[in-house]
Parts: sequence; C-alpha cells; structure tokens
Amino acid sequence: MAVIQPASPAEALQFIKNIFPDVEDLPDVKDAMPTVKRWTAGGQIFVVDEQSKYYSVGAKGNHLLSVRQRRLRDKTRLFLLDSARAARLDMSGGKSKRLAGVSPAVIGSSGIQGARPISTASVPLRDALPALNAGRAYWPRAFKQLQVGSDRTPPDTLFPLYSFQSPEAIHRASDRPGRGKDLSITDLGLALGVSPRLLTSFIHKPSGHYREFRIGKRGGGERLISAPRVFLKVVQYWILDYLLAPIPVDSHCHAYRRGASIVTNASGHVRKRFVANADIKNFFPSIGTAAIAHLLRGLGFGVQTSRAVSRIATLNGGLPQGAPTSPTLSNLFLAKFDKAVAKSCQGRGLTYSRYADDITISGADRDKLLAVLRIVASRLAKMGLFLNEDKTRIASQNGQQKVTGVVVNAKAQPPRKLRRKVRAMFHKAELYPERAGQSVAELRGYLSYFNSFPALADTPEMLRLRGILAKISR
Repeated sequence: MAVIQPASPAEALQFIKNIFPDVEDLPDVKDAMPTVKRWTAGGQIFVVDEQSKYYSVGAKGNHLLSVRQRRLRDKTRLFLLDSARAARLDMSGGKSKRLAGVSPAVIGSSGIQGARPISTASVPLRDALPALNAGRAYWPRAFKQLQVGSDRTPPDTLFPLYSFQSPEAIHRASDRPGRGKDLSITDLGLALGVSPRLLTSFIHKPSGHYREFRIGKRGGGERLISAPRVFLKVVQYWILDYLLAPIPVDSHCHAYRRGASIVTNASGHVRKRFVANADIKNFFPSIGTAAIAHLLRGLGFGVQTSRAVSRIATLNGGLPQGAPTSPTLSNLFLAKFDKAVAKSCQGRGLTYSRYADDITISGADRDKLLAVLRIVASRLAKMGLFLNEDKTRIASQNGQQKVTGVVVNAKAQPPRKLRRKVRAMFHKAELYPERAGQSVAELRGYLSYFNSFPALADTPEMLRLRGILAKISR
C-alpha cells in the first residue's frame, strides 16, 4: 500500500497477487478488512477518499517498515511515479521522456520543512486537467497507470497533494506536521509517498544527486548542464506539476510556456524600425536560493515550503541548468520585471518580449529604446542580474533584424541561409532516397519547425517538401 498509495484494500491485494502469482493462500478483501480497520484505528493508514475507500500510509505506517524496506519502497515508488507521469504525457499528447540517471543512496536527516495553501477538494482527473493548466501532465495514481488495480477500478481521481486531499489531512497522518496550510518536510514526504530522509538528502547533499556535463553553445564556448538524477528529478517534477504549474506568468514571456515559442516571441517585432536585443548574463545560476524562497513566500507559499522547495530546486546557491523546475521558477522570478518593463515600453510606443534570458525591445525611436535598455539594466541589477554588454545590440531595417534566431524585417521567418540549407537537404534526399534513412527524423524536425511560422505554413514550398518527406519515408 505504501508503494501504490492512494489505494483501496482490493487494489493493494491485487498488486500483491500480481507480484506473487504462484501463492495460493493470499487473503481476500473480506479477510484483510480487520487488519485495515486496526491499522486505521492505530493511525498507520488513513482514509483519503470516503466514497472510493482509498487509503494512504501515514508516518506511523512508515515506521513499521525497516530501513531496508523504506529504501526499497522509495526506489520503487519513484520509478512508479516516473512511469505514471510518462503515461499521462502520452495520454495527453505530450512528449514522454524517461528520466535518466543513477539512483543515489537514501541518506540525510530531517530538518527543513515547507507548504502552501491548497484546495481541499478532490475532483475527477478528466475534469481537473483542462482547468488546472491546459493539458499539463498531472500525475494519476501510479497503480492505475501500471494496470495493477482491481477488476472494477473507480474513476481516476486527482488529489491536490497526490496522496491526500488537503494539508489538514496530511497533518493528521504526520508525526511532525506543519501549521495550518504549511507542510513540514515529513508532510511533503507523505504527499509524495517517500521517506523524509530522501528529501533532506536532496537538501543537505545535493551534489550527489546531479550529474554534470558540458555542451557547446551556438555562438561558441560551452554551457554547463547539471542534470538531476532520477530520484531528485521525479521530486522536482512533482514540485513543478503540483505546486508551480498552476501559477500564471506574464504574457510578455514566451519561453517555457504552452502555446508560446520563439516564433510568437518574434512576431510582435515584425516591421519595426529598430530592434534591440539584450542578453542576461549567467541567467539560471544567478537566480539564488534565497531569492527563490522570497519569491515563493510572495506567491502565497508557507515559510517552510518556500525554504524546502527553494533548496530542493537549486544547486550551489542557484538554479541549475538542466533541472525541470528551473525554467518555470525563472519565469516566475521575472514576472514582475516583465510587467514593469512592458509598461515602460507601452508608454513610449515600444514593444517588449522576453524568451528565457533574451530580451527584445522594438519601435520607431532609437533614443527611447536606449532609455528603456537603461531601465532594464537598472531593474535587473536590483534583482542580482546583469546584462551581457557584448551581446546588447540595436538593428535597423537597413540590415537584418533577428529575434531569437528569427528574421523579422518584413515577416517572421527563418534566416535565408537556413532555408537554403534545408531545401538542399530535401533535394539531396529526393535524388537519393535510399541514402536518406538516417536523415528522415532531422528533415521531419526542420519541416515541423518551418510549419510553425504562419508565413510559411501551407505555402507551395512547404507542400512540396512535405511530399518529398512522405516519399522518402515510404
């Protein structure tokens, strides 16, 4: 039950029978109910949903497990949650990407705590998904995704805290509860269904939960990627999907948002006399742990949650490039900045947008552009961020104007050099289709990218390239 929670007794027994198919004398639900009632009365397990009789394991239930059993439970639980999220992405039409990395040892001790105000009502998952965030992948119950439920499984249900209906419900199941809407680190572990020791190991020994490597930058040099290992990555995805995703970001931000892209970011700057581009230096690592904690407090999270989440989501005092929480946290961190700069631009007849660390301002008056750039630099400095002066530039219509790699002089479209390169690749594939096998995926990617531009989609050229791709694919 601790692995597949929240679960009914029938589902827990079916799960056990799936693991031990050759054991004939396992109890049925009727035989198990006295034990379930005894555990409920003793506070080892708690009823999560009265109608469906779902149960989740409390802190006392966790203490019934040995250290070895808890470690095995944590490992199994997180891999099941990983599978559940991947399955939900597949069902919602999203891109499923399995987590990579080596599972770290379960080490550390409890100390940091956290929480936020959350609704107490559980709702059918099919009703909650569209309202929560337009198709973002909230996790269903893990056993449901793995098809280990009973013969008659009730409709899937989304609980605001995954394993429980409310902060108050978690407090009743916890031996170190937070206050009110605030959740302790033990509470967060109960919500996820893992040991608090695992969460505190992320906080006190974070370096052991990341693997680092470098990749080349488009403009030269290298970028350090700090990718969380599988256990930490699952927990960060839980923070992202259940705590951060429902919080709106400013509409002038076009990165890491559903329905936004480099194309939407560039479209507002088409046919402008001047286009200014600026780049925030050392973007993710410069957004510190204390700044994230302060941000979360301002968003309505409890003191303990803000502190815990900020430390689980940061590495070496800043946001790591590679963690799933970093993009959304960076957008939330700059939300007030985006609104303020957009207002300054609007009052001067200028247009503002931001894509991650790339800031773009366009308009007819160069002096006004320079004035707003000074405002941008001043506001960022107060937040501990700075512009990369070597990458700050203003382009006029006399030359090529580009925004996040998109040409915007007359219409938003890929650079001519790239379009020529792609046409040549398709021409070669058409001439020698027998050699095109390995490049089909790359050609499909370029075609999808080009079709994201309204100025190119469904043009005769795109229809011709689509026909070539269909031919060589066959």
